[in-house]
Amino acid sequence: GHIFQDTDGNGVQGAGEPNLSGVSVVITDSLGVTRTVVTDNSGNYTATVPAGSTSANVVESTLPPGMVQTAGVDPSTVIAPAGSTTSIGNDGYQPQGDVFGHIFQDTNGNGVQDPGEPNLSGVDVVVTDSLGVTQTVTTDGSGNYTATVPAGLTTVDVVESTLPTG
Repeated sequence: GHIFQDTDGNGVQGAGEPNLSGVSVVITDSLGVTRTVVTDNSGNYTATVPAGSTSANVVESTLPPGMVQTAGVDPSTVIAPAGSTTSIGNDGYQPQGDVFGHIFQDTNGNGVQDPGEPNLSGVDVVVTDSLGVTQTVTTDGSGNYTATVPAGLTTVDVVESTLPTG
């Protein structure tokens, strides 16, 4: 199999998207025997197994932090033919991050939340990620919002119609 970083999230390893080395994969062969292999510098892993149904399960904790699968299936299963090799497939992972913010009522207009200035809950915020995908999140009781997005340029827009009147 092969594991790579799918930076643009399109499910295909494009030019400049790196291979992921040092990722552990648990292989379970047709006899139920398991072994762990590790991807090499080219993002490839291999195991010699008896013929029959074989599965590969990527150990997510060995991926770089904040990755989400965008290509392949995990775990994957393939029928290993006798006397030859077969690929169990390519797995791509896209780095993710969180954007967060805080919304409050600035009653004195100084740009800082001073004691007594309330947090604003129930305010909608539209988050547009680097792939052009939008999601709407709402501030909690403390005036905070968070959204998980792919790495890259992200914009945030407060929906003014959800702010208190005035």
